[in-house]
Amino acid sequence: MIHFITICATNKHPEPLPAIDLYKGGYWNVVQEISKKVDKTWIISTKYGLIPSTQIIEPYKLSFKPDSEDYVGHLGLNPTEYWEKNNNNSIKELIKNNPQDKFILYASFSYIKAIKNDLLPVIDNSNLYIFSPDTKGKQFKPYILKTSLKAKDILGGNKITITSVTINHFIDNINKIGWDKNLINKYFIDMVKNCPEYEYKPAKTKITDEFLVKLIKEIGINTPKTTILKIISSKAYACGPNRLSRILNNLKNKK
Repeated sequence: MIHFITICATNKHPEPLPAIDLYKGGYWNVVQEISKKVDKTWIISTKYGLIPSTQIIEPYKLSFKPDSEDYVGHLGLNPTEYWEKNNNNSIKELIKNNPQDKFILYASFSYIKAIKNDLLPVIDNSNLYIFSPDTKGKQFKPYILKTSLKAKDILGGNKITITSVTINHFIDNINKIGWDKNLINKYFIDMVKNCPEYEYKPAKTKITDEFLVKLIKEIGINTPKTTILKIISSKAYACGPNRLSRILNNLKNKK
């Protein structure tokens, strides 16, 4: 039995739906395709925890991404604390209770960090296959399959969808590739060995709301939002448009 465990998506339909149908977007289109090829799909939902894809849920606005306007940190808990408080199902127990099954996990680094206390006890499990090319840190990286963003030149997709596209390719070719992790790594390394190096943009520095407020005041509260974003980006600081809107509205309401 093959289980697919994946993180949720940002965009959602406005009405309650089964989780597999609630989320939407390019990445989610691939997730839906994968879900038809595996035995069971699980979703790491920021609000609802680990849930089966068939569970009906309400749309929500929460994220484990620090630069999101809906970051759970604004509620006074870091992502790990929030996950442990609101998750009723255990990835660890799911894997331990099904030793004959295969588990394919996709999670970005921000979500890996949120679920780390649930994941680390089973991270070296031979039946757990983790796809997370942006994950860093010695406690995680040795267990991440060696896929690459360069694969988009061969498999298609973009920076956002390439990991799900890679997983879809893996499942389609599982009889050829097999389940041996060393052979899986060799397969994906060989796939991209002749591809040009992926051009990484330097990571932008994460800043607190307090620091962002200071920046906005220096730039000018009444400066057009697009101009403020450009100035902040030119300084290599991380700030999305939704977050900026929230801070600007708070500042203007205090005037």
